[in-house]
Amino acid sequence: MVVLMLSKLPVGKLMLLGVRQAARPVAKVAMAAAERSRTFQDCCVAASQLMQTERLHLPHDQAVQAGCTMLGEAVVFGVSGVVLIYEYHRSKEAERQRQEDAREEIRREAAASRAELRVRMDLLVEELERHRADVALLRMEVARTKKNAAPVTGGNHRPGKSGAALAS
Repeated sequence: MVVLMLSKLPVGKLMLLGVRQAARPVAKVAMAAAERSRTFQDCCVAASQLMQTERLHLPHDQAVQAGCTMLGEAVVFGVSGVVLIYEYHRSKEAERQRQEDAREEIRREAAASRAELRVRMDLLVEELERHRADVALLRMEVARTKKNAAPVTGGNHRPGKSGAALAS
């Protein structure tokens, strides 16, 4: 029973959910590593200096912290985006496969219908040949009957007229 329930679980979706859930801890690890990296710190300070205005001036520590936060959010956003794109393509592929399966089913049904029609047509052709043979036999019998019929002799005898009618 448990095996049946597990076999129906969408394993792929569960794995993608796991990847999404793992994105936050991975982002935290990336943020911690970036915070210790001198190169990353220099990049964050340089970026904050490009965006400085009179009202906005970030000290070194805040610039690094903002950069780490942005990196963490970028990791989460990137993982979510990749998962979303993957799910979209997978659903499109599944839809394409369903359509192809439907087309194939229609092709199979059409082929079966054509085969059935061929069989029925062959049976009708055979029946037609039997009827033609029967007609030919009937014509031969009619011709033979006409040939074997005795001709009526007598000059004034007309079929369908009585003798009294002939006398007049």
